[in-house]
Amino acid sequence: MMLSHNHSARCWRASDCECVPLCSAKAGKRVRVACVHGERGLCARMAALGIYPGVEMQLLCSGCVRVNGGILSLGKEVCDKILVTPS
Repeated sequence: MMLSHNHSARCWRASDCECVPLCSAKAGKRVRVACVHGERGLCARMAALGIYPGVEMQLLCSGCVRVNGGILSLGKEVCDKILVTPS
């Protein structure tokens, strides 16, 4: 599993997954993080918040997720860089 700060890097399980940006996932559904595309600072910030490959979270509404018992509000630009698969 990897955090990606290189846009050309492949996602975790990329060969057999249906990765979509978090902002495209359906509200109320549980998803699993496949990878985070972004610069090192974004990847580090997401990891500090508990969002990294393999973590399961629930999309509550556009930009709001429940992860590790807490609720986070993420901007659209950040949601575009978090790729997820159905859980």
